Amino acid sequence: MSDNPLARLQSRILTEGTLVLGGVKDVKNLKNRLRSRLNKAFQAEVLCADYGHLVWHQKRQTEIAVWGGVEINLDRDPKKLHFKRSDGAWFDFHMLLRPYAGDLTAHRGFLELLAYGYEIRFPPELGCDVRWLRFDLNPPGHDNDLRSVRAHFHPGDEDLQAPSPVLHPDEALDLLLSDLLQLPSKRRRPR
Repeated sequence: MSDNPLARLQSRILTEGTLVLGGVKDVKNLKNRLRSRLNKAFQAEVLCADYGHLVWHQKRQTEIAVWGGVEINLDRDPKKLHFKRSDGAWFDFHMLLRPYAGDLTAHRGFLELLAYGYEIRFPPELGCDVRWLRFDLNPPGHDNDLRSVRAHFHPGDEDLQAPSPVLHPDEALDLLLSDLLQLPSKRRRPR
């Protein structure tokens, strides 16, 4: 067992099969699931009508890249395509997938997550001290993987990372669409 507490935690978070998308056998199935969630959010008036687009790209023979909002937007430029919530918060995401190629036969035929980034931004008028929150899963071999924080989140600061569970795309999108902020009347501490 490692003496590094982050390595022990990452080992528990990233066990064999953790990155396999249960219930998602192909890209068409994932597209339908994500579109369904986005459409339901639009119908429930959680998303604004001018929300972004889902883009699918066969990156290599075996890898599929997905962008929600069209491109990675680490500059947090609101002029770039994104999904906008009715409360003013806005988000985009990206993920890299491939067909599962591991040893567990129970997971064969499903898609496997290689990497993702889900980021939500909170405009100042929402009264949140944290301006953005991002959940990342870096690809195998990335510097963060070597530091034992392949799956992590950033609470409003690129240089601040904390380990995170691996999020299924359904869970991540539900999180981005949920009310992460307490209403001013229900906040735990007054401002």
